[in-house]
Amino acid sequence: MKAVLALVACLPTVLAAQHGSAGVQVAFGDYREVSSDLHYRGSGGGVAGSFTFRKLGIEASVAGITYDPVKGSSATVSFKATQLDVRVRYEISGPVSAEVGFVNRKIKPEFEAQSMGAVRAGVRLSYPLGPGVQMGLRGGMLFGSKFSGGGTVSGVGALELGLNMAVDALRGRLRLTGDYDFQRIARTTNGGGGDVAVPIQQALGRLGLAVAF
Repeated sequence: MKAVLALVACLPTVLAAQHGSAGVQVAFGDYREVSSDLHYRGSGGGVAGSFTFRKLGIEASVAGITYDPVKGSSATVSFKATQLDVRVRYEISGPVSAEVGFVNRKIKPEFEAQSMGAVRAGVRLSYPLGPGVQMGLRGGMLFGSKFSGGGTVSGVGALELGLNMAVDALRGRLRLTGDYDFQRIARTTNGGGGDVAVPIQQALGRLGLAVAF
């Protein structure tokens, strides 16, 4: 009986230490492959969710973007990219958190661009800008990258940077979010005549509205 009473007494503290959110997003992307001559821009939508318990945080999002060739580029065919992002972070000290996760991007029609998957690891800095306003900066590397069209990346050849902001509204029940992520992957292939540089670059911006709980 004492154990049950102790658990009930601790419950408000445990609940206060955890926070979550779920919502929808509008996404905008800029994608380049091989060189700036293969240049696409597009838009779409997605969903995102997050959960925080004390020093541990988990974020996941899925975005679907239809990319169209940019006028003047050598690209001719549109394609759809569906990207899954998962990040797990742990607060190390103050605003600094270690962050790991993975990214998976699927392309349809296949081979119009590169489907890819990779593990991510990096650091995140979080700053409160005011009551209910939080900004975060993150930077890291992608490891073990796999591509639908083959190719390799050196251990330090895949970089990603990010900026995010969240603004609470309605006493914290709603959350307005903004995210910007940039990836530069120095992919190379070997066609028999030596290594050929075929880099991939994507900038992805997302605006969202989430319900906090």
